[in-house]
Amino acid sequence: MKIAILGAGAVGLGLAATLDRGGCPPRLVVRNSKTRAALESEGIHRHGLFGVAHVPPGQIELVSHVGELAGPPVEILLVCTKAFDTPGVAEAVTAAWPAGSTRPRIVFCQNGWGNERPFEGRWPSHRLFHARVITGFRLDSPTRVEITAHAQPLAVGSLFGDATTELRPLVECLSRGGLPSEISEDIDADLWSKMLYNCALNPLGALLGVSYGELSERPESRDILEAVVREIFGVLQATGHRTHWTNASDYLDTFYRELLPPTRRHRSSMLQDLRALRPTEIDALCGEVVKLGHQHGVETPVNEALRTLITAREKKGATAHPRP
Repeated sequence: MKIAILGAGAVGLGLAATLDRGGCPPRLVVRNSKTRAALESEGIHRHGLFGVAHVPPGQIELVSHVGELAGPPVEILLVCTKAFDTPGVAEAVTAAWPAGSTRPRIVFCQNGWGNERPFEGRWPSHRLFHARVITGFRLDSPTRVEITAHAQPLAVGSLFGDATTELRPLVECLSRGGLPSEISEDIDADLWSKMLYNCALNPLGALLGVSYGELSERPESRDILEAVVREIFGVLQATGHRTHWTNASDYLDTFYRELLPPTRRHRSSMLQDLRALRPTEIDALCGEVVKLGHQHGVETPVNEALRTLITAREKKGATAHPRP
């Protein structure tokens, strides 16, 4: 099985090390020249939950551009970039594999909802898949990634009703590499369970600068995250999308009992992005909830407030510390 990964951030490096440990060394697209030089010199070090995995320098092939993947066949391409990069990814991937060529199956390993939209009309839907990743990855350096939290197995499936059995070798390799993974026949519900989790925790944790557990311990922040969840269930009911719980109360019961405890110490990637003066994925998270709410006449004031506050923090950081 020939796998490639686009994106050498925390998720991309974490999955690359996991696949290598599972016996499926991927090819890795590294667009930042400094990161590539560091990886060529040091390899990849994964630590934290699920043990240590070290990829020695030269063990996996590093390329600078997606177009370099079109030579030797690629069967599966994992997209591990930030959600806001996906339109550019769609252009680059389509240029690398034009219509008529043997195209890889694409698996979106990203936060948010609607990652496949930039590929509509460019890529056959039966070769588009999504992964629900509720595992915390954190970069300690350009070559070192820590798995800090894990709530549920990585799940891979299709939103278009296409067979996912062809991706079984991928999930088996990830599981062998130490990251529990599975095929999902209900990825729509899985992705919305992740939206509930991320929208409730990520922006609020980023604004307050605290861990997931601290959010649940403070009555004020707990009230806000529960309001986010209730708004999302209103949107789900109006749009016809579904998740694994029929109402907000049932979800919150599972959230506090099962989902939150393993990740209490985790601090969101959105907080890391704000501190590093990088753009966040707020538009793919609360922004998508707000958009769907507007389209279907559902009010989402708490999600909208969080999106507005995160956007303001992004702009404040960019103004206070302009990039050269």
